[in-house]
Amino acid sequence: MRSLVALDRCVRVVLTALAFAGFYIGAILMSWLVLPFVARGGGSESERGVRCRALVRRAFVFFHDYMRVARLIRFDPRRTAITPLGKPYVLIANHPTLVDVTALMATYPDVVTVVKEPLFRGLSFGGLLRACDHIASGREGNMAGGRVVLEAVERLRAGLPVLIFPEGTRSPEGGLGAFRRGAFEIAARANAPVVPALISCNPPVLAKEAPWYRAPRTPSRYRIVQLPVLDPAAWKGDTRAMASHVHAMYAKAIESGSSMTAPSGEAEAVTP
Repeated sequence: MRSLVALDRCVRVVLTALAFAGFYIGAILMSWLVLPFVARGGGSESERGVRCRALVRRAFVFFHDYMRVARLIRFDPRRTAITPLGKPYVLIANHPTLVDVTALMATYPDVVTVVKEPLFRGLSFGGLLRACDHIASGREGNMAGGRVVLEAVERLRAGLPVLIFPEGTRSPEGGLGAFRRGAFEIAARANAPVVPALISCNPPVLAKEAPWYRAPRTPSRYRIVQLPVLDPAAWKGDTRAMASHVHAMYAKAIESGSSMTAPSGEAEAVTP
């Protein structure tokens, strides 16, 4: 029995390696071949960005399909229920795994996010990130010099939802890091609602402290629960208080295990 368990874990480690190898190769093909071709299809710069983001979103859905079929992570973005707002918003989330960006972008349409400068300017992913109109973080940090805040506000005013991880990095395993104010400053300046998404992954996999090859004994169940939408006007510009409130809301939800209430692969939408 132990040998079968060990064999199953080895197989899933190999399948995980193949998943990320495929992701890397796919990103290069998207950057250098597919998206440049899509961008030549005519229309305004905004229309070209919409086409590129839609194509990348489908690629992310396929990526999660592979991981679900391979019994790595049980998550289906198609079954995730979200509450459409009909206007641009700041999407925030905790960050327990390496695949949170792809999961959220496969779930929420036409989202842009802040990306580390080396990736944004790199040869492998840079073309994809620029074609999709994502935001470079800058060399000094996620919100370096306020430039990222200004660019994010511009995206919101252009009608695009913006994804920000308030922790700025992956969450500690089973916990939550301190929240930075950048996401809430962006929402306040753009007068845009904040949509909090609570992510859980059990058993933990692809966490910050864990190497990618540390495969659990069973496939992980990945879930997204949409928490109540927040209006930044309620805090009257006090983004520090807003960040503190939202952090407490996340901490309470994680502690109470509310993310376990949704069926596997689905999100529970909660409206205010």
